[in-house]
Amino acid sequence: MSRIHHLQRNLLIISKIRKCPYINFAELTSYLERELNFRGIYDTGLSRRTIQRDIQNIRTEFGVDIEYCRRNQGYYIEDNTIRSDIDRFLDEFNIHNALNTEIGIPDFVLAEKHRPMGTQHLYPLIHAIKNSLQISFSYLKFGSDKPSFRELEPYAVKECRGRWYLIGRTKGQNDLKTYGLDRINDLVILDETFPKDNTINVSEKFKYSYGIYSSDEYPIEDVILSFDARDGSYLKSLPLHHSQEIITDNKDEFVIRLRLKITLDFIMELMSRSWSLKVIEPLSLREEIQSICKSALERNSL
Repeated sequence: MSRIHHLQRNLLIISKIRKCPYINFAELTSYLERELNFRGIYDTGLSRRTIQRDIQNIRTEFGVDIEYCRRNQGYYIEDNTIRSDIDRFLDEFNIHNALNTEIGIPDFVLAEKHRPMGTQHLYPLIHAIKNSLQISFSYLKFGSDKPSFRELEPYAVKECRGRWYLIGRTKGQNDLKTYGLDRINDLVILDETFPKDNTINVSEKFKYSYGIYSSDEYPIEDVILSFDARDGSYLKSLPLHHSQEIITDNKDEFVIRLRLKITLDFIMELMSRSWSLKVIEPLSLREEIQSICKSALERNSL
C-alpha cells in the first residue's frame, strides 16, 4: 500500500470516530471500505490488527488518542477537542482527494484559479525553525520596486486568507515582524544557529489579532457588531474571530461581541459585509467605518 493510501485511511478513521463515538469494528471497517472505494482504493477485508496498527500510527503521527470502550463496545477519541491545524489538514486533504488532482480537476468542479505563491519556501523554513537556523533572503515590499536584504531568526509560519507568512526576528534586534512568502526570493538557510528566546510566544502574540498584524501599538478592545439575519447565518458557520460570542440571534438581528486588535485587515473584512453591518462599540471604529463609507460615496457619486 502506498504512503498516501495509508494516510487517507488514517484520516478517515479520525474523522469517522469523531463524528460517531463508540462506533464498533464492523461499522468502522464498512465505512472505511466504502469511502476508500469512492477514492478508487479497494482495500477490502480490513482486519482488527490492521485497525489497531492504524490507531497506533494516529497516536504517534497526529497525537490523537483513540481508545476502545468495552462498556459501549466501540472506539472513541479520548479528547475530542482536536487541534485546529489537524481540522484544517483534514479539510484540505479531503478537498485534494475529492478533486483527484492527479488526473486534473473535472469540468463540474469550479475551483478558484489562483494559487498561493511562495509555498515552495515552506519546507526549508520549517526546517530552519525546528533547528534554530538563521536565514537570509531578499524581500520586495508591496509598493516598492527595489528588494531589500534580510537576515532573520525564524520563529513561525502563518497562513492567512490563502497566503503564507514568515514570522521572525531581525538578527541582533528585539523586533518580531511578518513577511509574505510570495515576496521572498533567494532564500538561504544558514549554518549559523541562534538562541531561541523562550519568552516569545507566537500563538499568544496573534491571539487577539485578525490576520497578520500583531503590533503592540494596537490595543486589545471589545467590539460589538450587529448584522442582519442573513449575514448572521454566514457568521455562525464561519466566525469572524475565535473570540466571537453571540449576543442576539433572531429573525431580525444578529449581534456578536469580539475581543481583538482593530487593525486595517479587520476593518477591510468588516467592509466586505457593510451592507448589513452596524458598529455598536467602540465609537472610534464606528467613526472609521463612517469615514470610509463617506469617501467611497464621494468617489462613486454620479
